[in-house]
Amino acid sequence: MTAQVGHHGALGDLDEGSVPQLRTEVPGPRSLELADRDARHHASNSSPPAQLLRVVPEDGHGALIRDVDGNVYIDLCSGVVVTNLGHAPAPVVAALQQELGRLMHFFDFVTPARPAFFEALAATLPPSLQTFQMYTTGAEAVEAAIRLAKSYTGGYEVVCFDRAWHGRTLATMALSGASPLKQGYGPFPPGAIRSPNAYPYRCPVGSCGKITQDTCRLDCARAIDRVYAESGEGRLAAVIIEPVQGVGGVIPQPPEFLAHLREFCDRTGALLIFDEVLTGAGRTGSMWAFEQSGVLPDVLVAGKGLGSGYPLSLLASRREVLDAGHFGKPGAGASTFASGSLACTAGAATLGMLADGTILAGVRRTGELMLSALQELQARHPIIGDVRGAGLLLGVELVTDRETRERPPATVPRALMVALARRGVLTASPGPVLRLSPPLVISQRLALRAMELLDDALTEVERDFDIGTGGLR
Repeated sequence: MTAQVGHHGALGDLDEGSVPQLRTEVPGPRSLELADRDARHHASNSSPPAQLLRVVPEDGHGALIRDVDGNVYIDLCSGVVVTNLGHAPAPVVAALQQELGRLMHFFDFVTPARPAFFEALAATLPPSLQTFQMYTTGAEAVEAAIRLAKSYTGGYEVVCFDRAWHGRTLATMALSGASPLKQGYGPFPPGAIRSPNAYPYRCPVGSCGKITQDTCRLDCARAIDRVYAESGEGRLAAVIIEPVQGVGGVIPQPPEFLAHLREFCDRTGALLIFDEVLTGAGRTGSMWAFEQSGVLPDVLVAGKGLGSGYPLSLLASRREVLDAGHFGKPGAGASTFASGSLACTAGAATLGMLADGTILAGVRRTGELMLSALQELQARHPIIGDVRGAGLLLGVELVTDRETRERPPATVPRALMVALARRGVLTASPGPVLRLSPPLVISQRLALRAMELLDDALTEVERDFDIGTGGLR
């Protein structure tokens, strides 16, 4: 794999035992200078991690990121779960460079790159998910999935779930759970009907710890029948869910829960949509998270890591679904930048790197190692209420009191993010659940080093906020 070369030499040549490397305080003077220049023109609504850390990345290699001051960090966020194969993976870079010299864009016309990508993608999916429609962002693809469901079924209602996150458009916000990011934009489009998701640590139906976890999961699943019977109008188009909720707190939905949704959709004629924008492309240790449940969706939404950093999203379904009704008419699925030759090239190269299963096997091994390390940290740190996840999508739920499971104020997770960055570890989830989603190619050595630094950062935050000593400062 070709190493990236910045102003301080090749990142790929660094001994993993020597990283992180911090040459300046974080953020360093060059980062602060560039951040100030950028702020003169950029709106003030960039992401909290970008605003809190003010680190300016310059180059990356594998699971390492280097900023403009020469500081080298371990990346535990993959650029918000996008660079699944690490930073600048050589096969993807080479394929894009070659394609750039031929053709950058020509609307949604067929190019040689597109059938090659589709064939590689089809090889990863079951027979019922072999027809595709491409888009650019996850939110755009989710919006398209809802249009598709309405076109196919003739209905207009969509069941969604607590703590879900599907994007920042008005329609996708309507389908998402409570979030400060939704404030100030209502009213949202009608038709969304919300049901509880399976969340054993904070059981929405109150059964966890009283009966059994399995019973609790079934109680959560059965709630959709009651919710729809009480709130629906008999015009159901779809049920949409993330097999592992990402932004909502890294909450894996149990197979029994998803199986009940499958049965509910079969019974009502609704389409079952799995939003795997965040969980797909190997993130959970299988190519697609739904494989681990044995439950097949009618529509799969994918994106993020599928393009290794190049904007790419898509729908996968049956031809009879994608070609039905208004959605199947010429032009109904077109999007200016969707399915361009560069996106297809990036997707095909990404799938090529995942094809032999070696990286996926590594995800499973390293994920188990990190989860075990997090469980050890949980035993020693009162700030950790729960740890969970699948593959290299892991969550650390923070609390101020383990008995009451009280969530911390926003200052606590933000302080933890800053404490980690100052130790050379980058994360991008400044909420009550610390999301850890390193590149799938991270070595076990780097992963364990990051856990050591997390241990140290947790100790600092517990001390500064008097967590575990009977008070909260």
